[in-house]
Amino acid sequence: MIITNELEPLSTDLTTIATEIKSYENIAGQAIFEIGRRLKWVKEHDLTHGQYLNWLKSIKMDRTQASRFIKVSTTLPNDGTYQHLGARALYEIATMPPEERNKPQQLNSGETKKPDEMTVRELREVKKKLKQREQELADRDETIANQQAELEDNRKVQLELNKRNSELSKQQP
Repeated sequence: MIITNELEPLSTDLTTIATEIKSYENIAGQAIFEIGRRLKWVKEHDLTHGQYLNWLKSIKMDRTQASRFIKVSTTLPNDGTYQHLGARALYEIATMPPEERNKPQQLNSGETKKPDEMTVRELREVKKKLKQREQELADRDETIANQQAELEDNRKVQLELNKRNSELSKQQP
């Protein structure tokens, strides 16, 4: 056994250490969901208006972090899928479009990974790509709408011209 400056000695068996790490990861992931659930409950049920932020200060929790925990607990399923991830990764996944959360994504490196397999940096990269794609689609939709409006205007002008042409042809001997 290797003795560290901690109270409990660590095993020299890497399989045991890996198992312990996975166990602690699951505990941490589950804790994020449970903390978010409790924060949401307190925010919605227990305090009068304006008291929530004071209560967060009293438990030394940052408002942003509390909001992120709540977002994770209300957005993602607490089914074990995400429990090996940290708070930042969970928040990045929770703020992705729902239809993209379980889909494999192409990374700049060429790799393809599902969001629950990505690092925080990779998740942010994917979210940036998704946002750019969404903006491109919105721009394209706007262009199409403008073109359709222009076509409709042209159609109206054409109908008016046809009508005037018809009237003029009736007037000529």
